[in-house]
Amino acid sequence: MEKTNLCVKCINWDHRPEGNPGELMGYCIARKKNVGPHYQCDLFQLKTPEITALMNRRIYGAYNEENGEDFDF
Repeated sequence: MEKTNLCVKCINWDHRPEGNPGELMGYCIARKKNVGPHYQCDLFQLKTPEITALMNRRIYGAYNEENGEDFDF
């Protein structure tokens, strides 16, 4: 069985290409530091569209399209 890097599949992984850390480095939101991808991790949480949407709602707040509400800036 081939090992695959978990970090690129994890909701906590943020590649941050603007910092130019290289392809194999990124920022771990859970660890709060730059790390390379891991094969196994106790903080791993699978990145799915549902979990990504939930995290975005926690970070940016909810937006109700049906009522046409705008964000408060």
